[in-house]
Amino acid sequence: MIWEGIEFMLAISCEEMKAMDSYAINNIGIPSIVLMENAALKVVRNINLDSANSFTVVCGVGNNGGDGLAITRHLILNKKKVDLFIIGNLNKGTEDFNINLNILNNMDMKYTHITSIKDLDSLKSSVENNHLTIDSIFGIGLTRDINGLFYEAIYIINRYSSGILSVDIPSGLDGNNGKILGIAIKPNKTVTFHRIKKGLMENKDHAGEIVVEDIGIPEKATNVILKQ
Repeated sequence: MIWEGIEFMLAISCEEMKAMDSYAINNIGIPSIVLMENAALKVVRNINLDSANSFTVVCGVGNNGGDGLAITRHLILNKKKVDLFIIGNLNKGTEDFNINLNILNNMDMKYTHITSIKDLDSLKSSVENNHLTIDSIFGIGLTRDINGLFYEAIYIINRYSSGILSVDIPSGLDGNNGKILGIAIKPNKTVTFHRIKKGLMENKDHAGEIVVEDIGIPEKATNVILKQ
């Protein structure tokens, strides 16, 4: 668990994180897909692969979901059983999300696109029977209250999962102030990237164990943004 102190001083807002990410990509020249791959590898490093053999990965269609797709690939490469669920409009997937989904399609990875209550029944069965659920639905860009199938999916994940790991931030948690936007994943562990987000510090009880992982964003990007 990360406690107040120096970690609080290092906490950044969602806007600062987006700006650092953008600077690393556009000014330093690191391809965004490289940062996504680094993030996925760091999440997998935080999973005990000796004890967890079956996974439910639930992805949105943004870059947080893209992280989840890359995580899925690495779990498969580690010979793990993975049930993959995608929720959201596939026509609105980000570029890096689509790259990773295309890779999984080429690997003949089957997934469930959650579009109905029936698909939620499949999600419930999956999380009940697998060792760990990986939450990769919403990232730090979420600003609206969650409703509809997203709300129901998060309720099922919280209610029936044996264990939950959130990618970057628990889906439904405001990354700036820690407020719950209608409903939020309540994980056992959150693996966040580059710097801890202010919202995690403001609502540590809803984040579980917090691990901050470096994904290859140079310190120059951090310093330039924080000095603005």
